[in-house]
Amino acid sequence: MDCADDKTNEAPEGNGDRSEDLAQPTLNPKFTVNIRGWDSDNAEEASEFARQIGATTLDLSRHLDLSRLESVVVATDYHEAVSSFDATDQLSAQPTSNEYGQGAAMARHIIRDDEFWSVVIIWTPLVRQMANVGQEGHKSALHIFVHELVHVDDLRFFSRTYPGGWRAAKPRDGRDSQLQGIVNPCQSEYSAQRRSAWADPEHGFELLEMLGKALKDVDSQIRNARFEYRFHGNMEVLWPIVSARLTFLFQCLGYGLGHADWAIGEKAENPGLAVKYEEVLSDLAKLPSGWLLKACREAVQPFYTMKEWTGLEVYDPLIEVVEKLLNQYGMYTSPQDGGIFVSMPYTGFHDL
Repeated sequence: MDCADDKTNEAPEGNGDRSEDLAQPTLNPKFTVNIRGWDSDNAEEASEFARQIGATTLDLSRHLDLSRLESVVVATDYHEAVSSFDATDQLSAQPTSNEYGQGAAMARHIIRDDEFWSVVIIWTPLVRQMANVGQEGHKSALHIFVHELVHVDDLRFFSRTYPGGWRAAKPRDGRDSQLQGIVNPCQSEYSAQRRSAWADPEHGFELLEMLGKALKDVDSQIRNARFEYRFHGNMEVLWPIVSARLTFLFQCLGYGLGHADWAIGEKAENPGLAVKYEEVLSDLAKLPSGWLLKACREAVQPFYTMKEWTGLEVYDPLIEVVEKLLNQYGMYTSPQDGGIFVSMPYTGFHDL
């Protein structure tokens, strides 16, 4: 299947100002597609699917820099495939696994010869319909695939343009390192979602529904953890819980805002769809934590529009957002001994 054969498979939107299409495919010549398990014993069918995945990837590499994409792994045992890469070399996050859902696709980033390389891993049932244009599930499968390839392109953009090379990208201190880890999913998923939304325009409503649940739940989640802290008094127990919950929240913000902003940006082409997204965003903004939508939307724009990386100070607006949120929970951070110090003073019974 050549991606250009289907009207819905138009060229992905570029990232901000670096939106020019590439004249020639960028796909690494040694790129491979690895099918680890199929939903039938039909080896010929699996082989044809691998060929189609390869052809689609090659076509998309005219619009995305996939020169450091090592392989695509399509696996029936997704978690085994993810764990098959040496954990000491992995720089990407762990698969999502919580009450909101289970992750089943990701771009794993590894280092070979001091270079970043990527492997895209996808659960077989999730991508199975990608080759079946016009059938149910095709748009969703294509969108998931393109989303992960955008992560590959974004990493290549970072490693190619960061001043002094990617090893020079060092946070100011331990506090910045910790807080960047919380907010980074917001900017990375915003880019991947906004640049892949064309493949499945309606999917953003599901993402915004998930964002709404996370926004409604986060206050009670943090409050419960704070209550327990008042009895055990161990910040080393509290902070990982707070960090994990807020990381997922910022990930959801990236997903939902990225998809909605694509639709709103295409308002001239589909005004009805854009209005629906604007209405949902307006409703979410009325939630107690709804202020995060506007704040994060503004804070991710420097990432999305940059022509090249200039330094990690681009994270500062997002760090200000998460610090404001932490302050609302009575938590205050500062650098200490190469790490982060978190203070949560007790000021009265209402703190419980």
